[in-house]
Amino acid sequence: MRLHRLARILEKAAPRIPQPRIDLEQYTTPAELALKLALYASRDEPEIIADLGAGTCRLAAAAALVTGAKVIAVEVDERLAPLCIRAAEELGVAGLVEFIASRVSGESGPLTSGMVDVVVTNPPFGVHRRGADWEILRYAMSIRARAVYAILKSGNFDFHSREAEKHGYKANLLEKAWFPLPAEMEHHTSRVRRVEVDVVEFRREEGGPGRGASRS
Repeated sequence: MRLHRLARILEKAAPRIPQPRIDLEQYTTPAELALKLALYASRDEPEIIADLGAGTCRLAAAAALVTGAKVIAVEVDERLAPLCIRAAEELGVAGLVEFIASRVSGESGPLTSGMVDVVVTNPPFGVHRRGADWEILRYAMSIRARAVYAILKSGNFDFHSREAEKHGYKANLLEKAWFPLPAEMEHHTSRVRRVEVDVVEFRREEGGPGRGASRS
């Protein structure tokens, strides 16, 4: 099935976040971008994936569809749980997607080290609350996933690279894309604004502990 056709199906099943909260910088992942991130993640042949900051599970559902892996969708906004569950059901991946209502920050969250192979995430851009993106990224790296695939606001790749090194990960810029932001919050003045984003892979350096690694 062509990417844009599958994207339309994904958009219909996993709707935009209703009444998005500015304190959480909630922006719905574009369906085609979600599928691209899932395709990148599929190269790792993961068995278990975590989607951190899952929203309505557009990215989680895309990951389940593309990889066939179990996906743990972690989202602090509990009101989105029914939308996430319904999306998984409509897309035929209800048996693969698990929703957990929880905040993740730094090293605090519901998952344990080595529990997942890969993390996918569209974290807050960190515009309204500086460092919000790295609250999620630090947690993703603390659970020692083999790779973390993230959508990040462009312009800070060198910073992301330096921070990743501190946690034993190497950053690779996979592609740049445009992220449409519809006027869904009070401070938005234009109907749709496009923000340039980086699709980044954070790869755990060889020898680091993680899921499937030997422990002595």
